[in-house]
Amino acid sequence: MPETVITRDDIERSQARSIRELLNGRAGLNVTNLGGPGKPSNVSIWGQSASRTAVFIDGVRVGAVSAGQTYLEHIPLAQIERIEIVRGPRSGQWGADAGGGVIQIFTRRGETEGTRVTGGFGAGTRGQRAFDGTVAGRNGAVDYSIGVAHGETDGFDAQSAPGTNADDDGYVNDSVNINIGYQFGDGGHLRGHLLASSAAVDFDGAFQDTTEIEQRTFGLSASTGRIDFWQLRARAGRHIDDQDSFKGDVFASRFDTQRDTLFIANDFFIGPSTTVTLGADQTDDKLSSTTDYEEDARGNQALFAQANTQLGDKLDIQVALRRDFNEQFGTANTGSLDLAYALTEAWTLTAGHGSAFTAPSFNLLYYPFGYGNPDLEPERTRTTRAGVTWNDHIRSLGITGFRSKVRNFITSGENPGNVDQSEIRGIELQGSLNGDDWRTGLSVTYLSTEDASTGYRLVRQPRWAGRVDLDRDVGAFSVGTTIRGQSNSSGGQWAADNQGFITADLRGSYRVNAEWRIEMQVENVFDRDYQAVHGYNQAPRGVFVSLRYGR
Repeated sequence: MPETVITRDDIERSQARSIRELLNGRAGLNVTNLGGPGKPSNVSIWGQSASRTAVFIDGVRVGAVSAGQTYLEHIPLAQIERIEIVRGPRSGQWGADAGGGVIQIFTRRGETEGTRVTGGFGAGTRGQRAFDGTVAGRNGAVDYSIGVAHGETDGFDAQSAPGTNADDDGYVNDSVNINIGYQFGDGGHLRGHLLASSAAVDFDGAFQDTTEIEQRTFGLSASTGRIDFWQLRARAGRHIDDQDSFKGDVFASRFDTQRDTLFIANDFFIGPSTTVTLGADQTDDKLSSTTDYEEDARGNQALFAQANTQLGDKLDIQVALRRDFNEQFGTANTGSLDLAYALTEAWTLTAGHGSAFTAPSFNLLYYPFGYGNPDLEPERTRTTRAGVTWNDHIRSLGITGFRSKVRNFITSGENPGNVDQSEIRGIELQGSLNGDDWRTGLSVTYLSTEDASTGYRLVRQPRWAGRVDLDRDVGAFSVGTTIRGQSNSSGGQWAADNQGFITADLRGSYRVNAEWRIEMQVENVFDRDYQAVHGYNQAPRGVFVSLRYGR
């Protein structure tokens, strides 16, 4: 299946300071942002909207159930060990809202015996200031990681249209991560984790201009490990997203959401190359708000089955089937079939077909004043893909073509409704070249999208998008650049189109010794004045310098 894995080394090499910077332009992904750090940043996979991207932190499903999407802009990169992105509909494996794909975020853990301290601090233009620190390690069967981080910026004017405030819109974020595990037996474990962040973001609004956000993700997981041909896995989690908004110092609104999840799975190991999984999960969503909603809670239960097998040394097969029981919408059946055939040691053919459903958010269903419709039906997505990859462990190249159809496509805004369908066709290409001193990555995505009800392109989906990452080590020095770009995109029937752009960042570091290094990044080095979403400014040229310890 099309997948991208971003490791901790990749994060540190990029010197990215937000998930938006890290993900934007990667194969199959489009990230929109409404005016800089802390402002809403929506991740679209294969032309699908952010509400069709399922996000998990350490296996716990996250997201604000009011808006139906995850506010990734408040998840601190300093606390993240790796990010895995799976593209294509995955409801058969992960449930609702995976029409475009899945983003799995894993927080930092103790990996090596003994205790290890890492961290750093830095400052830059626009009042940027940041520090973070992590203490992590392993003592026999116990591993642990405790980290804190702080980041802030005075920002820049997020909107410069007439009638908006001509001021800088700042952002502050404080976070903590705790991850403790105990390993036993043949893969058995007990683990508890917490990722919490507290943020305040300024913006230009007629009725609100500041929002305070509290996000907390708790999780407990356990596994028996392999006992002969079987193992049992279980997980319980809670994600809380609380938002209070103000106009000046005057309270304006509150949206508090909570998502509780339970998961249990039985893995059966059949022979040396086949695993069958049978399981069930449950999700309960709750909403509390100063806005009066007709309904403020809903639940979903599901049964699922998955099988992974290898036929000979050439063909890998993955099958997933799932049946959801949603108390609002009834039942939904989804599934997927993925194939990978090794032509040679380097060349692999891939193909797959999958389905997904996306439940309308509470806002789409029940928001008052004509912006909600309780009669909305879930969206249904079907995607077919085929591709080829080449990998000789130093160089890699992959190309995948896909076609998606979304039935009951939901139009947002005033009087939302279901229309016949939307159709998305696309091609993604990604490649890499890694040597002793070089790291090179290339991603390009082409999309052709259409809303069948209007014949127009889907909103904010550029036809072309991509990025190039180049890094070179020269002794104790390291230099690199990231170049991102995209063509223009539709603003919809009632808004201006969004302009295309190309922008470049430069970075460099000097390793003082085995533990200490100095880093510097120049963002938007050509000081390009652009708006990826019409009406919302992006960052001008800026510089950030930091001192880092450990790795």
